[in-house]
Amino acid sequence: MPSLVGFPAVPFRLPDVDNREHRLEDYRGRWLLLVLHRHLF
Repeated sequence: MPSLVGFPAVPFRLPDVDNREHRLEDYRGRWLLLVLHRHLF
């Protein structure tokens, strides 16, 4: 798999724990740390 370092991320939207939607483009020009983990039910 080729490295994707240095390439723009694809646009996406994710809900937070309060079900508010956050879009990647809302954070353009700012530092953003995404922490994704899997929930097993």
